[in-house]
Amino acid sequence: MVESQGINYQIEHTPEAAVLILNLKPEQTIFIRTATLAARDVSIQIGKIIPTDDLRMTEGFSSHSYLSINEVQAVKIPGSLYLCPDILGDIKYYQITPERGIIIQIFSFLACGNNVQLRLLASSMIKQFSQRDSFFFHLVGIGELWASFYGNIQEILVEDNYLIQVSYLVAFEDTLSYEIKSLKGLDSQGLHSGNLGNYNMFFHFQGRGKLWIQSRYRYAFLDFFAPFIH
Repeated sequence: MVESQGINYQIEHTPEAAVLILNLKPEQTIFIRTATLAARDVSIQIGKIIPTDDLRMTEGFSSHSYLSINEVQAVKIPGSLYLCPDILGDIKYYQITPERGIIIQIFSFLACGNNVQLRLLASSMIKQFSQRDSFFFHLVGIGELWASFYGNIQEILVEDNYLIQVSYLVAFEDTLSYEIKSLKGLDSQGLHSGNLGNYNMFFHFQGRGKLWIQSRYRYAFLDFFAPFIH
């Protein structure tokens, strides 16, 4: 069991099928992505939905459960809750500071401290290939973040320039500047076998900061099985 900023947590069954257990003391409050909540003690109360800036821009799309962030609190006595990611893989803890926020894929967000502010970002360029993958949360303030990864985790320190294929990027510090672009010389039709992703699009990062990639890509997994499904 690990304690961060007063919140006890455990990450079990890592790295193949990690599960996050949060152990709250009385009156402790956190924010969770509601779709990942698998179980909770009766002392844990699910509170209000946390608004995120610019959520209105996805009218009709924002109501999906994976975009829903709720306040959770242990009201009078301690209690635990279990968060299970959408995909098999590992879970990582990150400490957000006033100097360094983090931008993370919405599928990878599990929970954060209640002193963290969330803002929804969207990339119109990614959206033309995969609407769900085009959404990110920008977290700023001070507090904890727990994130999930499909497969294993690789942390990379960027000190100048770096290219990451969009499908494998999970999160990055906001001290990095970036643009999303296609690389010349790569034929997206030749590299892409399905309709759910794009192998020719890359984040081009500049500056200094950390980023995290995952070792697997869920749409590649689906593409592998697609020919066998009738």
